Amino acid sequence: MSETELAYHVARWMTCGIWFGAGIFKLFHFSGFSRKMAHYNFPMPAFVAAGVIAVELVGTTLLVLNLLVWAVALVWIGFTVWATWIEHRHCVDKGCIIFPEWVQVWKNVSIIGGLVLLILLDTARPEWLL
Repeated sequence: MSETELAYHVARWMTCGIWFGAGIFKLFHFSGFSRKMAHYNFPMPAFVAAGVIAVELVGTTLLVLNLLVWAVALVWIGFTVWATWIEHRHCVDKGCIIFPEWVQVWKNVSIIGGLVLLILLDTARPEWLL
């Protein structure tokens, strides 16, 4: 295995940690997560909650199996941007940084950076992608 192949393998597995952990937590706390979706005024909050869990856990499975990595990374990038806007857009309030929220925004930017790396390392990605 070359260094690049090893880096790709390690990056895929390490990236799954946040998605697997979040998906499993939401799955085992489904009613609470559905209430959170209702709090954000999503129509059919249980359906939205199930969709989020599916994005996290199906994506994890695909990355572990090295299938459609580029597609999962694109979906997760979009999901991360969307979730960051919903959860952390108030990281600055009245000109003051709300530090925990600020850190979450930049953590998500870092996750997106790792997902871009996965796309770049995926030899199966389509030619039109980067």
